[in-house]
Amino acid sequence: MVDNAEFSQKFSVGIVGLGLIGGSIAKRLAKLPNCAVYAWNRHHNPYEEAERLGITCVEKVQDLAKLRPNVLILCNALFAMPSILQEIAPYVDKSRTTISDVGSVKTLVREQVAAAGLQDCYVGAHPMAGSEFTGWGASSAELLENALWALTVDSSTEFWRVCNILQMIVSLCKNRAIVLDDETHDKSAALISHMPHVVATALANVLCEQSNRAIALQLSAGSWRDMTRVALTDPQRTRAMVSENRHNTAKLLRSVISELTFAADMLDQDAEVADNSEQAFFAKAQSWREYKYQQRNSSKTNANQSDAENGRLWKYDSRSNWQQELLESARLGESIIALSGFNTNESPQLLLRSDASLSNL
Repeated sequence: MVDNAEFSQKFSVGIVGLGLIGGSIAKRLAKLPNCAVYAWNRHHNPYEEAERLGITCVEKVQDLAKLRPNVLILCNALFAMPSILQEIAPYVDKSRTTISDVGSVKTLVREQVAAAGLQDCYVGAHPMAGSEFTGWGASSAELLENALWALTVDSSTEFWRVCNILQMIVSLCKNRAIVLDDETHDKSAALISHMPHVVATALANVLCEQSNRAIALQLSAGSWRDMTRVALTDPQRTRAMVSENRHNTAKLLRSVISELTFAADMLDQDAEVADNSEQAFFAKAQSWREYKYQQRNSSKTNANQSDAENGRLWKYDSRSNWQQELLESARLGESIIALSGFNTNESPQLLLRSDASLSNL
């Protein structure tokens, strides 16, 4: 375990890849006087602007590892992960540096990290933020405003490494986090990201096949925009992302196909015959609607309350199954909003804030 005295120095983060997410993390952290930010990008085009923002850029990816940052976060494309891990592996100080990443799948990355011999210093991370744009030019400190990060651990993960990542996320970026296992994360990411990307692409494909597409686009407004925004993403980027979680995504797509087939068969019937089916179909997700309504109302209420009023303290106990406890916390709708006791001799504590609107979902 790293010496606590080292943590009294300025916290440091090394970032591999200054694209949309890596660039946004770098820009957000570079604004802070108590954080040193180092970065490497395969193409050095962003370096001049990054240096002006206070980001120290290095020539080789190995140089990031040699700087012994508290966190070394991999924001590169997944296809490049094995080669980058092999390049940095000999230079990572495992007693100090925690390796993380920002990819939308975690099972595969943990396998790649293990293949490079770095599994004992890895904590997966996935910031739930992004846009249909890519690259340094599209990145901004504001992209991560109010973002939730999913962290992933396994039975061998050391808790101080989770605290390392939480230091960056909640203490510096002022974001929130939940702690999951890889499988739970990947299934959830398929549901709220990968499957919707495919569905949005399918909608755009259907549009392009229609003879009246020009008229339809002139008539389009909020519903079409909201349902197809992610289809504007570079199709090769979407393809790569979805294929990394292909089996979970395929299973969910079959569920969507089943729902749509039911709706199509229902709408083929006369209205009088299909009346009961239509009511059941359109009311099926009422618990989700009520969650969204309650979420809007509770956000107004919670804005006038302190974190202490909204949350509860969770104290780390080395004898407990803390991985399972934090997974159950996430399932209850709680997220981590503060970390304390990490740089002291006290046992680390997390402040967990509950989203009450999730309780009846």
